[in-house]
Amino acid sequence: MTRKRRSNKSRVLIASVVRVSLLMFTVLPGRAKGEAFDRYGIVEQFSLPAGAGPWDSLNDGRVITLVLDELYVETAAGSRLFSLHGTLPGASLPGFGAAFLLVSPDGTKIAAGNNGGASFSDYRVGVFTISGLLGDWFAVNHFDAAWYDDRYLAVTAGDFVNPSVVTLLDTQSSNPSSPSNPTVIDGIGGGSGGVAFDAAGNLFTGNGFTTSGPSGTGVVKGFTNSEWMNAWTTMTPLGFENGGSEIVDVLSAWPLAFDGEGNLLVGGGDFGESGQSDYVAVVRNSAVVAALGGGGPAESDDPQEVRRLDPDAANDSNFFAVNFGAQLSQLYVNDSSNDTLYVYVDLTGIPAVSTWGATSLFLLTASAGCVLIRRNMGRRPAKGVVG
Repeated sequence: MTRKRRSNKSRVLIASVVRVSLLMFTVLPGRAKGEAFDRYGIVEQFSLPAGAGPWDSLNDGRVITLVLDELYVETAAGSRLFSLHGTLPGASLPGFGAAFLLVSPDGTKIAAGNNGGASFSDYRVGVFTISGLLGDWFAVNHFDAAWYDDRYLAVTAGDFVNPSVVTLLDTQSSNPSSPSNPTVIDGIGGGSGGVAFDAAGNLFTGNGFTTSGPSGTGVVKGFTNSEWMNAWTTMTPLGFENGGSEIVDVLSAWPLAFDGEGNLLVGGGDFGESGQSDYVAVVRNSAVVAALGGGGPAESDDPQEVRRLDPDAANDSNFFAVNFGAQLSQLYVNDSSNDTLYVYVDLTGIPAVSTWGATSLFLLTASAGCVLIRRNMGRRPAKGVVG
């Protein structure tokens, strides 16, 4: 039998489908891309256990929190249900709870500050395995802290008489009563602020409440990895007031954290200065990089450089803490006066149609067109019917 040739009409239809399919794959984005700085939106709020203090998230996305010396862990990532995981051994805490709770980068340990203990004068930082809660309390003055890696913990400390400092605690010190904890930044002219590391290991800390100055409340400075590492190895602290690069002057520089795109997150509040309270500041990554490179601090009143997030607009006196959960790419905000945790995400991560969904739709459309053409090629229209 002689094989029938396709009609010109069929060839045109097939070519059209192929061209359209290729065009769709060419223009189909891997994901609707935008900077999280611009795209953060609140998607959820939930309650931590009653009386919860500091909180963080594990590497699998579960939120953890302390209620005095009791560690509660979310039953599953996103469940918003909590179960008692255990009690910190040998803990002595004041009635207002711990100063901080931080999960190590590898997700195997936690660090907790005891806020001076029941006596308000016996400051200790506990480091425990999450599995079994095994560990020690290290005699370390503290206000806030941040893991540099799985061994070293940067700690801010100070009071209203002596300038604040940043130290680097070796959590593998053999003598918890006298651990290795050298000062790497000193002379902060005020109360302690937060401390954070960016992805490159640069150190950021701030003035939490100005006293001697000259820096004011909310001034955040950055110190490059090479600068503070040299200060550590040579045992020669860097001066805060005369060193580093000013990154931003906003709120009270506590706490500090970075999100997955390198935007600097700042909480707290300076109620003595108009417009410096009742929100969380998100400092755009490009502004942070420029400031660290000597380009001058980000402008806190410029919404293109510093965005303000206020999840509780009905309350004008919030004092927010903020942190970032990398596993779920969620930004968490909490007012220190209650147990509500607000959840922000980059809304471009929730597309109306997923990439694979769109791809499947395009493939289905193209396949259906080819099947239709094939069927039309295999039969002639009946007389009197326009094909």
